[in-house]
Amino acid sequence: EVLEEREERQEEAEEEKEEKTEKRMDVDSEASEVEELETRGVQAKFTLVDYKGRKINSLTEREGLLLFKGGTVCGNQFSMNSAHAVCNTMGFSKATHWRQGLVYGTFQSSKKIGLDKVKCSSNHWASCTSTTTHTCKHDKDVMLTCVGTGFQLLNRAGKVVRRRKEGLLTYQHGTVCDDYFNIDAAHAICRVMGFSHAVRWGHGLKYGLEQTTRRITMDDIMCEDSYWNYCTFSNKVSCQHNEDVFLTCQPGHPQKPGFRLVDWQGRPAPRTECEALLLYNGGTVCQDHFSMNSAHAICKTMGFKSASKFRSGLAYGAGQKRRRIKLSEVRCMSTEWNKCTYSRKHDCKHGDDILLTCRP
Repeated sequence: EVLEEREERQEEAEEEKEEKTEKRMDVDSEASEVEELETRGVQAKFTLVDYKGRKINSLTEREGLLLFKGGTVCGNQFSMNSAHAVCNTMGFSKATHWRQGLVYGTFQSSKKIGLDKVKCSSNHWASCTSTTTHTCKHDKDVMLTCVGTGFQLLNRAGKVVRRRKEGLLTYQHGTVCDDYFNIDAAHAICRVMGFSHAVRWGHGLKYGLEQTTRRITMDDIMCEDSYWNYCTFSNKVSCQHNEDVFLTCQPGHPQKPGFRLVDWQGRPAPRTECEALLLYNGGTVCQDHFSMNSAHAICKTMGFKSASKFRSGLAYGAGQKRRRIKLSEVRCMSTEWNKCTYSRKHDCKHGDDILLTCRP
């Protein structure tokens, strides 16, 4: 035990040294993805929060107020199937209980009601229908309790990792296969566990019996974006333990998604009236259907007064080309973002990327 404690202290010292080195490298390294991870993805549709709005993660079993895109969920046609399906989209194993009520006072009643008639024929979200129109009051808001070990990161002693430290990724006590796994999946899973984002991921057989005595419980994780409700997976596996996923997560709250402007080095552009590359959640924005209304609306979301101009082009070389194109067909009926529609599907090239100039 003394030897094990000494080894753990030595590991921690090495990790702290490594973290400092990594942080310096993250600033300058083009290979590093961390600079775009902070804003990658869109906000998960469902969240479970306590009376102060703090997210309840999959490591606790606690009742919370169910939110959909920041608004409450009405209980009309809600069932245990609905409860299980919603819990699953947030990375929990299942629901244990749900009820309706105005429990959190003005914190709850000041929110919009965002969803109603969540009717599910099974415990998978794909089987559900719902509507954003309603005739509800807040005393019908859904309060939900989810449970399940869900995802956990474990060290070689089988203990939960809570720091920026590599761990074996497990789901319901079993390991996770790396088939189709990518950085979006890594971010999504880190966020489900209450971290900010993923730092890195890999695979291998590193923990001996601590790893091989576990079942492989998840495979084929495919994520269209970096939040769990954009992911699919399979419980049927055809993997060996040398394909088990190892993951390093960054502690902290998930960063808010959205737009930002960067210079040719990928760094935040100065808040002056100068042209910069427009990014949405770490990826570029295609010019299809983009207009001055679109430009004004986006500049406003970033805290500028308005836009002065925009154009499209491949102006920033390799730093621009290595990013994914994340948004297209941004159509705005006015200069307010809530009047805009967009698509994440596109047939664009980086010569179509938006370069935007905002007016401070």
